[in-house]
Amino acid sequence: RTAIMESVLCCSFLSVWISLGRAYDNLALNKSAWQQHPYNGNDEVWGADLAVDGRYTELSASGGQCVISGVGQTTAEWRVDLGRVLSIHHIFIQYRTDNVVWDINNGYTARFLGYSAYLSNSTNKEDGVLCFKDTSYTRATIPNPTNITCITHGRYVIYYNNRTHPPYPTGYDSIAMNELCEVEVYGCPIPGYYGEDCSLPCPQNCQESHCHIVDGSCLGCVPGYKGPTCNEKCLDQTYGLECQRNCGNCKNKEPCHHVNGNCLNGCASGFYGDTCNLDCPDGWYGSNCQEQCNINCGVPYRCDRVTGQCEGGCSVGWKGVTCDTNCNGGQFGQNCSSVCGHCLDKEQCHYIHGTCSNGCDDGYHGRDCTQVCKNNTFGSKCSFTCGNCLYPYGEQCHHETGQCQHGCDVGFHGDRCDQASSDPASPCQSSTALYVSVTIIVLSVLLNVFFIIRQLRKSLCTSTCLQQKIPDNVDKHFDGKNIELEKTTHVSKSKYDQAEDNAAYQELGEITKESPYNYLH
Repeated sequence: RTAIMESVLCCSFLSVWISLGRAYDNLALNKSAWQQHPYNGNDEVWGADLAVDGRYTELSASGGQCVISGVGQTTAEWRVDLGRVLSIHHIFIQYRTDNVVWDINNGYTARFLGYSAYLSNSTNKEDGVLCFKDTSYTRATIPNPTNITCITHGRYVIYYNNRTHPPYPTGYDSIAMNELCEVEVYGCPIPGYYGEDCSLPCPQNCQESHCHIVDGSCLGCVPGYKGPTCNEKCLDQTYGLECQRNCGNCKNKEPCHHVNGNCLNGCASGFYGDTCNLDCPDGWYGSNCQEQCNINCGVPYRCDRVTGQCEGGCSVGWKGVTCDTNCNGGQFGQNCSSVCGHCLDKEQCHYIHGTCSNGCDDGYHGRDCTQVCKNNTFGSKCSFTCGNCLYPYGEQCHHETGQCQHGCDVGFHGDRCDQASSDPASPCQSSTALYVSVTIIVLSVLLNVFFIIRQLRKSLCTSTCLQQKIPDNVDKHFDGKNIELEKTTHVSKSKYDQAEDNAAYQELGEITKESPYNYLH
């Protein structure tokens, strides 16, 4: 029964191997091979190339068809160079059996346990793909020969085993050796093809023309594409390898180029560079950072990298977001907050210090034309003298026109009172006389009122003082009436306090009445 089972398994394996062999070429045949520890230090007897010569009918050391490495080592490594990176389907390994049944009783099973197979683009296995690592086989279950499916791309197929970390799993030998009678690597001999007979070209955008050897799906896409067959362009503001990079700050939020990320129409304000991912350097702003910050900024050449708005506002005499407009509209100075004086013909004053370059309007003088004509002058450059005006309040003629605002002095007439009058009864003279008469009358009335009030207060004070001088021996009763001096005195003071309410006239009447003091005399 055992012999029958072995025959069935062998036939099944051969049928699978034959079908696979028909589909793909053995890419390792007669290629350059290498092993870590050659037997006795050289490869002349059991060299590394014996594993890729296509012969494995004699699986013993004496058959001359197997690789055997040096004994007593803790690591064993062997590799074959396929010459270039190729598309791989599977790896076939035939281990030494010494031509006896491969079962638990075969001593070479202990040396085969724990092996690994790698496919790499360099001679370093860690740089490649781990196709297989034995972690569960036993001496009774480990297959030999074996096929390892490893659908990927690579140049070096590497076999590795080690005994570096005792204690080892049950059944493991204590030393590591290469005892490979054959290693075959099946795949497509020409890069960029797939299928059973390697006749179908890989999709155009597969990275390095690498596609799955069976179904043709890409094993990575060239930059700018995605999808199983790499036929979809990067979208949603992404680009590059596997569409994993985000676009920069393209103008108007346009998408960048799906391959290299370049912004086709330039950068948004505040950024520059091919992919618009760099902030504008200090002193520059705008699209592609082509605009220089203004020297008229509060901090010269310093502004917002996006808008160009000046840092620290504007220098004196300038305005606007970028401080590129000097003050106008009759304004000047810091933030254009000062108002120009009366420049000639309403011209704009100097935008920084407010001076009037062409002189002043009539009635004004000074560098900034803000000073009104004085010293009885008026007109252009204050070069004209006022006429013969009346100055009842001390003012002069109008500083612009020279007109007399309150009429003319005696003997003159005209808007500026600069024309002599020949008629003494002229309107100007009559007007002057009227003003003088009214003034005298008003002053006379005011003086009369003042003297009357003063006399009344003086009389009231005299009456009160006399009442206070009545001797103590004088009878204070007269005509049956009791005169109380203290009351009288109090009433008098009260009435005196009311003098400003015109009560003085009433008091004067009361004082003229016959008093006890007059009676005694």
